[in-house]
Amino acid sequence: MSANNSWTRRQLVQVGTLGWTGLTLSGALAAADRTAAHKPRAKSCILLYLDGGPSHIDLLDMKPGAPREIRGPYSPITSTVPGLQVCEHLPNLARQMHLCTLIRSVCHEQTVHDPAVYQMLTGYRHISTAGGLKVEADDVPHMAAAFSRVNPIRAAMPAAIELPETMHMDGRVLPGQNGGFLGVSYDPFRVRMSIKGEVGQPEFLLRSDIATDRLVRRSSLLSELIDGKEDLGSIRSDDPGVSPFDAYRHQALDILRSPQVGQAFALDQESSATRDLYGRHRHGQSALLARRLVEAGARFVTVYWGREDQDWADGRGARPANNPWDTHRNHFPLVQQSLLPRADQTLAALLQDLERRGLLDETLVVWMSDFGRTPRISQPWASRDHWPHAFSVILAGAGLPQGFIYGKTDQHAAYVTENPVSPADLTATLFNLLGVNPQTTIPGPKGLPHAISNGAPIDL
Repeated sequence: MSANNSWTRRQLVQVGTLGWTGLTLSGALAAADRTAAHKPRAKSCILLYLDGGPSHIDLLDMKPGAPREIRGPYSPITSTVPGLQVCEHLPNLARQMHLCTLIRSVCHEQTVHDPAVYQMLTGYRHISTAGGLKVEADDVPHMAAAFSRVNPIRAAMPAAIELPETMHMDGRVLPGQNGGFLGVSYDPFRVRMSIKGEVGQPEFLLRSDIATDRLVRRSSLLSELIDGKEDLGSIRSDDPGVSPFDAYRHQALDILRSPQVGQAFALDQESSATRDLYGRHRHGQSALLARRLVEAGARFVTVYWGREDQDWADGRGARPANNPWDTHRNHFPLVQQSLLPRADQTLAALLQDLERRGLLDETLVVWMSDFGRTPRISQPWASRDHWPHAFSVILAGAGLPQGFIYGKTDQHAAYVTENPVSPADLTATLFNLLGVNPQTTIPGPKGLPHAISNGAPIDL
């Protein structure tokens, strides 16, 4: 064990409970050394996930010299990076590209949303390449859950948070967004955000008629009742419904007892100018909340784009079938008039705000999705379909090189020609930037060791 590693009494007690997980003391010490050897370049991560797959060739990897049926109707504009052009409908981001690392060579083979989402969020391929996937107990955990597992920090603020809603497809929760085989206690803490950009339930502030000591007494009484039932044998200690509930209860108690956590969720504490900067819409206010949460101690916040139907956002009505960026029909009007204005405003605002606050160097920002869109415009809908063989991802912060382009595609942005990056490589890169060895293992299904990533970090 490294000389500069110090162990708290709590950590030593935890080591004593590792036997049932399949880990040994020597393994735990080795894991600690591996983690210590990877000095983090970032304290936290904000992942902006654009549900459905934006078109790389229309946004970040434009090919103005290609035939019109390839290049599309949009024109490129210059950015703050010499020689780097982006879509004319990304004017705000164009002024912030000097803060970014643009990866143009991400690629995989999943042409269907379900397995593509799973692979991008976990770094691992699903056993199925078909749609209609359901969440299973042995799913690989979301990278935020895996990060929380190997780098635990006891704090009132949940380590992993998702907002404004969990991604669905045809009424199903898409796999890859939760704790997977780690169990529901590692699920990201879910925060609902309305279409109007208002933080929804649960309430994060303690009711004024309940004092903190009264809340603690209630919690202690509940613990005694649960312990009593376990003593009577009516609830088994290995009952899967007990431990997750207990974990959530303690997490909720920590939140309610911490005024700092409650304040982090109070968007009304932000100035009108800052709220306007991000955009008075669901995506903008979600990203602003993400910034507040990492400031308050959250380690990994995932912001999905979320549905744009008011009834669905408020918890009413049936779940719509598709995700907003899945633009099979009316692609160009939807992208230009609806999606890009918000995406452009929000990402640019987040980068500008983090830099202004001195937080960009310690925060990793990731902008990604399922896949790209087909280089050739499809007929009869004048649209673009799924295309995983080459697409773009933006990274920023965490001491990454600024104004840097990694990887290349061919003349039609169809295939990678230089420095291919797999989803596994991408997750390995994120773990590495957050100070965790991607080869760190955790107990997987049936107790077998599972590496949190099987990729290689990009040399950036």
